[in-house]
Amino acid sequence: MSVDSTRPVYERGTGFLLARLGSLTARSWTAFLNEHHLTQGQYTLMVALKQHEPASQRRLAELVAMDARNIVLILDSLAAANLIERRPDDTDRRRRIITLTEEGNNLLIMVADAAAAEQDHFLHALSGAERKRLNHLLQRLYDSHVPAADPQPG
Repeated sequence: MSVDSTRPVYERGTGFLLARLGSLTARSWTAFLNEHHLTQGQYTLMVALKQHEPASQRRLAELVAMDARNIVLILDSLAAANLIERRPDDTDRRRRIITLTEEGNNLLIMVADAAAAEQDHFLHALSGAERKRLNHLLQRLYDSHVPAADPQPG
């Protein structure tokens, strides 16, 4: 492993590197989602829905750690784009059950494939084993700071 000693010391610190790469990744990811006419909030809800559908609005908000009132506008935009469907719950007509439409499922598949290619491009300097190790270490660090979501349906 070689370290570029021509870089200033602050550019070699773990905190700086994590922050700087996080910033670069966030900008790249936002631009990537914009190309697919999605926001981070829309994408997050769609991915959570794909994993846990059908879901109530309240459960979906819990899964993505968002206030249930705040996801209404995002769900409205997804419904307007025909990416989700909302229907009354058979057991409680006040609740709405949300599912992905076929168009929403197809978009997620396409975005996942394109995201994998983007990730390969971003991580091009690392071998497969290095990428796996990096992800493992980042996941371990993340898990130590962010509690896992409750897997119980609501």
